[in-house]
Amino acid sequence: MLAVEKHMLNLNKSTDKDFFKNWPGHWPTKENFVDTHKATKKQYLAFKKIIAQNSSETEIEIFLRDNKEIVALITFLFSTGHHASWLFPKQHLRSPANNIGGKIPDYVVAAANSGGVSWYVLELKGANQKTFINKSKRVHLSSETNKGVCQLIEYIDVSTRSQSYLRDELKLKGYREPKGILLIGTEEESENSQVRDFKAAWNRMNSQIQIYSYNRFLRVIEQKIKHG
Repeated sequence: MLAVEKHMLNLNKSTDKDFFKNWPGHWPTKENFVDTHKATKKQYLAFKKIIAQNSSETEIEIFLRDNKEIVALITFLFSTGHHASWLFPKQHLRSPANNIGGKIPDYVVAAANSGGVSWYVLELKGANQKTFINKSKRVHLSSETNKGVCQLIEYIDVSTRSQSYLRDELKLKGYREPKGILLIGTEEESENSQVRDFKAAWNRMNSQIQIYSYNRFLRVIEQKIKHG
């Protein structure tokens, strides 16, 4: 068993004090660590209710701000190994200067596995927003989805060009080019086969920026809560 896997096994067997004492040197900061094992059914059901109400981006942000264990489960959409997770909410990737706006994703997320640490930038949109538009027998990105994708492109580009600065000055230890995740809408619109096929094609062809509905994320959370 690799050292990092042994360390995560100790998270369940030892006290928090022991776990943090043996912190691997290549991991991000302890202060931003989130224990996904502490996500609860109560949190899941509360989040499910919010999404069922087709809540706005602001309403979702408020809930997730106080339920970081739920946010950290976003990495379970990917095969990261799930050894540990970190959250950096509203992390400035670039500060505003000279009439150029800052770059501040909703979350920078890190996930450890046996091969190292993977990084993601997460952008949230409302559950009340359409992901795609199906018009005249053609499917295209909605304006809100297009906005989110463009934001993620900018975040990834800044991250790629400023890795040393982000690692050294902003203390994002081990930070490297992230993948982008856009959470938007529900699966109601995916009942249309054209929309469903277009979304699948997007995620298949654009591995660097993935688009997911809140229903998809809820299923991931449900499975984690159920099976631990």
